[in-house]
Amino acid sequence: MFKVFFGLFLFLLAILPSPVFADNEFATTYNVTYDFEEDGTASVTQKINIRNLTSQYYVSDFNLTIGSTEVTEVSAVDSKGPMEAKVEQKDNQGKASTNKTSITVKFNQQVVGVDKSQAFTLKLKSRDFAQAIGKTWEINLPKIPAASNLENYNLVLSVPISFGEPTSISPKPKEESQTFNRLFFTFEKDQLERNGVSINFGTTQFFDYNLKYQLQNDSLFPVVTSITLPPDTQYQDVLVNKINPEPVNVTVDPDGNYLAWYKMPRGSSQEVNVFGSAKLYINPKKDNPPGARKIPTLTESQRQDLTKSDTFWDTTNPAVTAVLDSIFEGDYPQDSTEKARRIYDYVVNNLQYDESRLSESSIERLGAVTVLNNPSKAICMEFTDLFITLARGAGIPARELDGFAYSQNQNLRPLSLSRDLLHAWPEYYDDNRGWVMVDPTWENTSGGVDYFNKFDLNHFVLAIKGSSSETPYTSDDVKVTVADKEFAASFELGVQIDIPERLWAGFPAKGKIKVINSGQSVSLPGTLTIASDKIKILGEKTIKLGSIPPFGHASYEFNLRTPSVVESFEEAVEVSLNNQVFSKLVSVKPFYIFKPFPYLFIGIAVFIILLYLGVLAFHIFRKRSKSPRSV
Repeated sequence: MFKVFFGLFLFLLAILPSPVFADNEFATTYNVTYDFEEDGTASVTQKINIRNLTSQYYVSDFNLTIGSTEVTEVSAVDSKGPMEAKVEQKDNQGKASTNKTSITVKFNQQVVGVDKSQAFTLKLKSRDFAQAIGKTWEINLPKIPAASNLENYNLVLSVPISFGEPTSISPKPKEESQTFNRLFFTFEKDQLERNGVSINFGTTQFFDYNLKYQLQNDSLFPVVTSITLPPDTQYQDVLVNKINPEPVNVTVDPDGNYLAWYKMPRGSSQEVNVFGSAKLYINPKKDNPPGARKIPTLTESQRQDLTKSDTFWDTTNPAVTAVLDSIFEGDYPQDSTEKARRIYDYVVNNLQYDESRLSESSIERLGAVTVLNNPSKAICMEFTDLFITLARGAGIPARELDGFAYSQNQNLRPLSLSRDLLHAWPEYYDDNRGWVMVDPTWENTSGGVDYFNKFDLNHFVLAIKGSSSETPYTSDDVKVTVADKEFAASFELGVQIDIPERLWAGFPAKGKIKVINSGQSVSLPGTLTIASDKIKILGEKTIKLGSIPPFGHASYEFNLRTPSVVESFEEAVEVSLNNQVFSKLVSVKPFYIFKPFPYLFIGIAVFIILLYLGVLAFHIFRKRSKSPRSV
């Protein structure tokens, strides 16, 4: 008969039934409850039954490892009374850890014999399960990894009704109920083996932000440079309230980033501050008609650009090809979401987050191929690079998102890029859903919280990298705070018409239209129309106007002239845009009333006469010079 140290690993307070020794010798059943208090503290009660499958072993100790740093009030009890509990900061292998807590409990008695059982109850509290962000709440529980002889696992989650109505729950609970002032959600084993539990109370989140850029031109020549402003995406609206100093223009790049442009004299430096707000959505934004999703479509050129190989995304490398072959084993699913899911699972399960790299003064980006050879050296950049590379190699458009991610516990949800809470995560394109954000880093570090099937309201995008794996750059001086006030995106377009005040009848002239967005959010695409009753507008009279970012403008040139050279009148050139009409009054005059015209005419006449007389004198002189002289 042998004593067995029975190990059970818990990541972020969810039991993972995988004993260290002789796991085939025992069968386990779990009934777990999570009771959340008003402040988000979870009281976790785990009723565990361990059944002997042989007569050769018995359990003396029980160990679990919790992916949490805030574990309190740990206690355990079996049929004989309180059990001795030891709490340490260790990982699964017994090594010292900063983001995992090891709990070992000692049984008061040893039970021997086939089908004999030992039951005990383990209790603890933690603040790592629920996040309050503004007026919203988010609860995340990790999945249960596969384990042998897990007979049953039942989970009941209870929250106060003060959290609000749940707006999204994944997976769908087996049962939902309400008793007095609490909501109850019940889940079973088959629901938690693949995905964890994610519940959101609230559909939107608001942030205020301040980005600070330091521009420097050390060259001998003036340059034009740009900074990146937060973009609007399928999951966020952005306001740009103030840019100090204001840029000469703001444009949109192929990835949808807003680029603010500055002229920098040689040897100059300048600090730029950007202030604004953002509204994040748990579901994709909706467009008219109500209920219809706004799904961006990709052209063939865009698909090629978003599946190409790049500096940190070497899709043609043999190591990448080998990994894809091992993931799909020659069977590539037609559905892009299923393909992305398999790639995502590979990245989550094969990379290891190396928190020691965060202490380096300069963090070197390894890229996908290097991290395949060094899987234990990954931080968020490598998780992101590997997912994008494998997705692109499988023909799925994918790109990188850099930005602010709200995290109450950076050991469980780390932020790797800078001291100002910058994070990187990928997104892939699905023909039916559009762009879908995922976060393999946080699923790995949180012990299995599902960041594939449902996202959160914590990830605020500051820059999109699709056309290039290296640019655009974003500020590393970022301040983001949760805001309470609601806002609606609004833009304000104005038109400046640049036409000469006087046109000469019958002669061509050029005009220029400048459309300026003086609002705080990006404008919607529209149609611009140029019209006049008597003046002819040459070329296109209707112009398709693209989106213009706040503080940005777009310019269009056109040609115009009058039908004849003798007309004289005043006429308005009108520009229509978004049910607004802008006009410029011009005066059309025949060219012969041009004040210098008489003098010009006389001058030309005098020149012609003088030219004639000169030619005539030249001919007379030649004729005389050829006449015979008398002797």
